[in-house]
Amino acid sequence: MTVFVCVDDHNGMLFNHRRQSRDEAVLKDMLDAAGADIWMNEYSSKLFRKAPGRVVVEEGFLSLAPGGGYCFVENVPLGPHEDRLETLVVYCWNRAYPADTCLDIDLSRNWELADTKEFGGTSHEKITRKTYERKNR
Repeated sequence: MTVFVCVDDHNGMLFNHRRQSRDEAVLKDMLDAAGADIWMNEYSSKLFRKAPGRVVVEEGFLSLAPGGGYCFVENVPLGPHEDRLETLVVYCWNRAYPADTCLDIDLSRNWELADTKEFGGTSHEKITRKTYERKNR
C-alpha cells in the first residue's frame, strides 16, 4: 500500500487535533499520483470535497485498504500498520509549526529515499515531496 502524509520540519502532522496546513496543489498531486481511489477517514475526507468519486471513507481504512491501494493519513498512527506499507509519500511544508501529533515511523530504519520533487503550492511557496520505498522488499 502507498500512504500519503503531510509533515512539517519536525515531522509534525497535527496541532491541537487540527491539521497544520492544507494545500490544493498537494491534493491534486496526490490524486494524480494515485490514479485510483484514495482511502482515508472522515476527518481527512473534508479536504477532498472536489473529488468525491475518488475517495473511500472508512474509519479503519489502514486495515481495510487493499494491497497496492492508496491511503491519506493525517490523524492516525502509521506505526501499527508499517508492515503493510510499500511506499510512503511525504509532503514537507518546509516550515516548523507547533505539533502534538507526529509521524510515528522512523524513515531512517526501514526506508530509503527513492525520489524528491519540489513544487509551488497554493499555501506554501515551496513544498517538497519525498517518496520513500521500503528497504529489502
